[in-house]
Amino acid sequence: MKHKATFNEVLKEVKQKELIHSYDVIGDIIVIRLHPELESQKEQIAEAFHTFYRKVRTIVAIPLYSHTDALYRIRDLDVIWGDERFETTHKESGCVFKVDLKHIFFSPRLSYERMRIAQKVAPGETIINLFSGVGCFSILIAKTQPKTKIYSVDVNPYAYKYMKENVTLNRVEGTVIPILGDARSELEKLECVADRVLMPLPEEAYSFLPAAVKALNPDRVGMIHYYDVSMGSRDDKLFNTPINRVKDILSSNFGNTIRIEVEEKRIVRSVGPRKYHVVLDLRIVFV
Repeated sequence: MKHKATFNEVLKEVKQKELIHSYDVIGDIIVIRLHPELESQKEQIAEAFHTFYRKVRTIVAIPLYSHTDALYRIRDLDVIWGDERFETTHKESGCVFKVDLKHIFFSPRLSYERMRIAQKVAPGETIINLFSGVGCFSILIAKTQPKTKIYSVDVNPYAYKYMKENVTLNRVEGTVIPILGDARSELEKLECVADRVLMPLPEEAYSFLPAAVKALNPDRVGMIHYYDVSMGSRDDKLFNTPINRVKDILSSNFGNTIRIEVEEKRIVRSVGPRKYHVVLDLRIVFV
């Protein structure tokens, strides 16, 4: 309690409310999203975090709502306390994920979403996980439902390296199949094989939708977990734009040969003022 009191007391002086919801603990690294007004106080803030999180080895800062690289989804990280290193091991839902935050996108804020998807998977499914990073969705699915085959695709060679290592660490070899390559090219090789396709790249997933549908087995009802970005209030209207975008893209590519049903829709997380990552669970019926 003494550490917590010190932590809270210091942060009161640097606008605690703006910070408390803006940091992640990833293994033994803390990532703080700093408001520009607090840049000059970042060392004081780091000391407060270390007072409370005694086992942390590195504390890094990124600007609030920072830009993420479009291809590899990485961000600029500024070490403000501790070791100049970005590799760590993060534990989540009984899984172990080794990551290098300098070269790989990883967010513990997706832990609920990863488990939500894993619990929907049925025995015997073939799954394609696009933009898979270090394999978090794939590995958790494999641990939750081992009677599956999961093609886990990413274009980032660093992510692919760690994905292979994480597959071994979590003992899911043969169930999770790591693939290094462009999602569009790899989908062409996997046409008509999948029961389920994951598309956790909100800014770009829409452009891969037709290829994702072609990857589904037309003899079954398929599922696509489609992620998008939407602006607005936290209500049902927030989903209108992504739903309409999905319907427009797929109707122009497939006409009346498929039927699209929204099984579930939810906000995944906030990424800016009135800006949200959302997910649509799409049931695709071939007619």
